[in-house]
Amino acid sequence: MNKWWGLWWICIPLFFLSYGYSISIASKIAYLPQSECKPKFIFTPQDVQYCSDIYAIDVVLIALKTNPIMYISVLTGLYLTGFIVYVSMRNIRKRKSSNGRVR
Repeated sequence: MNKWWGLWWICIPLFFLSYGYSISIASKIAYLPQSECKPKFIFTPQDVQYCSDIYAIDVVLIALKTNPIMYISVLTGLYLTGFIVYVSMRNIRKRKSSNGRVR
């Protein structure tokens, strides 16, 4: 189990670095002229006034299309949350089994 905790601690800075880099690159779409940003919209309506009115889901999808580092961010984020859920469920099961015993 210790090796999994080690991997978890390695994933934390990897997640924050890749997430910060990806979102900073993807958020630059808000500063593009309308002629360049509107063709990239997927869920955002085409009749928005400014490119900064883009939906958050479009920012993520554009980042996935244009920036492969975003995949590292998604995978490490899923690992971090999945591992915490696994450890929490395991601890809950341990407590239930130890509380039910007669001493």
